[in-house]
Amino acid sequence: MSLQSGRLRCFRVATGRVVLPFGDPVRDVHVGLTTVGQRQAAAVAACGLELVDVADVAEVSERPALVLFDDVFVTEMALRQFVAQALSAREDLALAMEDGPLARATDPFGEVRREGEDRVYDLAVLVDPAPVRDLAELHRRAKPWRMPARERTTRLALPPSVGADRTPGAREADAPITARIVAPVRHWVQVLRLAQLSIGVELLDALRAEPRRMLRLRLMPKRDPWSVSRKLVFVHPTARVHPTADLEAAIIGPGAVVEAHAHVHRSVLGANVRLGDHAVVVGCMLAERVQVLRASYIALCAAMPGGTLASYKVQMSLFGRDVFLTTSAWLIDAKLKGEVQVEHEGQRHAVGPFLGCCLGHRVTLGAQVLVQAGRAVPNDATVVGAPDRFLSQIGEVAPPGVSTVRDGRLVPL
Repeated sequence: MSLQSGRLRCFRVATGRVVLPFGDPVRDVHVGLTTVGQRQAAAVAACGLELVDVADVAEVSERPALVLFDDVFVTEMALRQFVAQALSAREDLALAMEDGPLARATDPFGEVRREGEDRVYDLAVLVDPAPVRDLAELHRRAKPWRMPARERTTRLALPPSVGADRTPGAREADAPITARIVAPVRHWVQVLRLAQLSIGVELLDALRAEPRRMLRLRLMPKRDPWSVSRKLVFVHPTARVHPTADLEAAIIGPGAVVEAHAHVHRSVLGANVRLGDHAVVVGCMLAERVQVLRASYIALCAAMPGGTLASYKVQMSLFGRDVFLTTSAWLIDAKLKGEVQVEHEGQRHAVGPFLGCCLGHRVTLGAQVLVQAGRAVPNDATVVGAPDRFLSQIGEVAPPGVSTVRDGRLVPL
């Protein structure tokens, strides 16, 4: 039996999964500008399907049916490709992706089911009228269909001081760029990486919405990366950008403000985001109402709504809702030997030499706080530096020679 698009509905199955340290149900976790659930709903609607929420896969009795588990992140382009294949299906299919930079980046713990070289996700089309009792039976029945990722990769050179391996190519990494993304969402590392990957998706979507600009880019006589990046700037009519601000490959959302001499490169700013004077934002996804204070440097980070960020330099970190990060708090983002370890389901996992930290919702980090790479600070924590490291008791006469601070007092070194 072939599928008719008018008959196909998408059943989203609840997993009950929450993502730490946020404690939010997975569909309420922000990945980029929207939550996982909103992203799923938008992709399903764009494919002309009706979204129906169910508590268990056994409740899906309708055939044909598209089954999507709520801990699966999927972009519109990926879902369209899969649905198009499903329209001619004669058997139950599950969406799969060939092993590559994208699949490895979004599956750092090796949790996705493997069949040969493919990763198979909990996104399937059911045609067979026989009932599906549970996820294990769905895995047995649905035949993997490999989606062409069509990803482009950029080779990134890693600093030579990282790691002991000095063989050729060992200090390089592949950065994937594609609009076809499917991935599990079970850990904050995946939330961060999906937010970073979503920058390219947002830029491609914005470019597709302006065919004339796409044509001009193709006809450009000089198509070096810098020239193209200058043309890939999308500013909402209600946003305000200072004439001295520098924008490259950037999306500036409604009501956003970019102050004097600020830099926005390969980044997406959501609604009402505000960047202070001389702030630098590189490779970031900032959701609505985030503030980056003046002269801050934020790179390869993602922030959920409402945060206030100030830092001399913070990289590869994830910030929950309404976070406050002060300038002199330090989030370590690398290990010079070995790999950064993160905790997941009671075990420690190595995720590479570069990774920052995760701050839960409403976390406040005060002055002189250092957080090791790979750590996650739980919701509502307020952390300040050790009091005995701050000079609080000062006499009228300074001690002779060079002084230091000990137990809050100024004493000779």
